[in-house]
Amino acid sequence: MSMLRSIRWLAAVAFAVVLTAPASAQIRERITATQLITLLKEKGLDGTANEKGNVIVQMTGSKVVFFIQGQTMQAYFGLSGTGATLTKVNEWNKTKRFGRAYIDSDGDPCIELDYDLEGGVSDDSIKVWFDTVKLIVKSFRTHVS
Repeated sequence: MSMLRSIRWLAAVAFAVVLTAPASAQIRERITATQLITLLKEKGLDGTANEKGNVIVQMTGSKVVFFIQGQTMQAYFGLSGTGATLTKVNEWNKTKRFGRAYIDSDGDPCIELDYDLEGGVSDDSIKVWFDTVKLIVKSFRTHVS
């Protein structure tokens, strides 16, 4: 086989691999609300975008808001009427990972989880992050209630 034919064959194989790669192999450095909603649906979650472009979704019986800004996303969850104390929230921050908790200006406990898309991340990685958000929200709600 000639060198040119070998190169063509390798190029054809590489092209075929790219064409047959699953859609989840998509690499993103940015995401839109519509794309985020599509990924949530693939995980069995129904999200809706508000007028500001934020995505709101119910997870484990709780409303979680996803903020999209540039190459980052943030999941936000807050509770009201819990009587959670600063000591309880500080205990969370001291003993848990993957989210920062605080008491907001209304005295309610909140938690935020950031996700950086800079450099590119796969759709599968974003979906795994949804699982992390879901677990953290459930655990945080239990911790401060």
